[in-house]
Order: sequence, then C-alpha cells, then structure tokens
Amino acid sequence: DIRERLASLVQPGFLRQTPPTLLAEFPRYLRGLSLRAERAIADPLKDQARMLELRPYDEALQAAPTPLSADWQAFRHDLEELRVQTFAQELGTRRPVSHKRLARQLERLA
Repeated sequence: DIRERLASLVQPGFLRQTPPTLLAEFPRYLRGLSLRAERAIADPLKDQARMLELRPYDEALQAAPTPLSADWQAFRHDLEELRVQTFAQELGTRRPVSHKRLARQLERLA
C-alpha cells in the first residue's frame, strides 16, 4: 500500500497536473509515508487496520472520472490530509479532516 500511495502521488506528469497549493504539501505527505513505513515495520497489524479504514476513499478516488474535477481534487487533498492525520499525526494537517467529512464529500460527489 505504501508503494501504491507513493506512485499515486508521484505519477508521470504530476508536476503539471497538481495544483500548486497541493504540490506545496508534497514534502509533508512524503514525510508521512516515510514515518508510516518505519512504524509499519514495528506494528504491521496496526498499519493494516488503519489502511483498511482508508480503503473506501481510495477506491472512490480510483473510480473517479479523469481528469479530476476541482471537487475531486479537493477530495484527494483531504484524503492525503487524513492519511497524515492517521499515520503521522505529529506532522499536523493544514485543515480539519475526518472520516465523517470525507464521507460527506463522497455523498456530494456521487
């Protein structure tokens, strides 16, 4: 899953396709992935449980029409923030995020 997350962040053309405000957050997202990898070695079951909590959002994003609309881009950004909150809380989030908030966004997008 960590490799998939990295591949989804840094895909071909990501510099052109990613809004500058989201691109500015990439160092924090990458640091979050690094911390997650370190912690997954120590407690793989905890990492897997957290990963499964986020899977419905990942699946919805993968099924989204491409190119992503502004609303889907906002959802993607909030999902990355929720990942930071879930796996590397000490890095902080740039705006409030929660499972409930992402679920509401998905309802509006559907």
